[in-house]
Amino acid sequence: MAKKPAAGAPAWMATFADLMSLLLVLFVLLLTFAEMDVIRYKQIAGSVKAAFGFSQQDQLAGVIELDGSIVGKSLKAPTPDTPRVVSEIPPVDPPKVENQNKDSKEEKAEALEETLSSVLDNMGLQDQVGLERIDGEVVMRFPNELAFPSGSSGMTQEFAAILNRVAPVINQTEGEIQVAGHTDNVPVSASSPYISNWDLSAARATSVLHFLIDQNGTDPGRMVIQGYGDSRPLDTNDTPEGRATNRRVEITIEMVDTNYEAGANGAANDGQGPAPTEGDVGTGNGNGSGDGAVNGDSQSTNPAPERRRTFSIPDGL
Repeated sequence: MAKKPAAGAPAWMATFADLMSLLLVLFVLLLTFAEMDVIRYKQIAGSVKAAFGFSQQDQLAGVIELDGSIVGKSLKAPTPDTPRVVSEIPPVDPPKVENQNKDSKEEKAEALEETLSSVLDNMGLQDQVGLERIDGEVVMRFPNELAFPSGSSGMTQEFAAILNRVAPVINQTEGEIQVAGHTDNVPVSASSPYISNWDLSAARATSVLHFLIDQNGTDPGRMVIQGYGDSRPLDTNDTPEGRATNRRVEITIEMVDTNYEAGANGAANDGQGPAPTEGDVGTGNGNGSGDGAVNGDSQSTNPAPERRRTFSIPDGL
């Protein structure tokens, strides 16, 4: 008679169960001591997800955090990718404060140019004296034949009379005043007291500086002299006409923001009289003569339009 098998699981199942338990413990230990890179894990999961055609919203059932815990998440059914509409907001440019200052300088330079042009027109010199406005500066160019004798730094009487006319207008500004002398490329004569054209051009600029300071009361702190010799020609030195153009004296008046603040209170002039400021004596009445009244802190009864910087022409000019 055959022997009945023992009840229960076979003997090898105990060994197999022990092996599975050991493998489970080993896996738990490895998982406990492991340092998980969540970012890299998500990248790998995303690549696998894209390979199988899942949408961006599909997620795995759980995410393993850095501390080893598992946070469960619900699974969602795969849905087809839907395009997202992204609206681009154009960048907003910041307010340009520097442009406002530059415009203010240009306005003052334009007003000064108009006033100096009127003085030169009254003297009949509009075709002889050059007048130019460049980047908030006004440049006056006096030809050497009008300003200085050949090879000399002594001013002519005609040039002195011109400076006496334009100096009162220039003195109303507050920027730097640059006086620059220029020559042609013809060397100075052997009997000349000047070493070179550099020396001659600087001496002529110095003569103009002393005349403006001593005879017209121009602020010395604003004055700058420059002697360029023949290094900055306006025309060619190969012709007599070109050399005559290059022999010149230039007075450059720089405009500064302290002269005028755009939008300040005060009455507007028509370009003939100076704009009234607080504390000025003799406010402009439109024709440049002045009414002798003290402005002080008084306010105009009529609403004042936007003020424009102007420069006055003294009586008799």
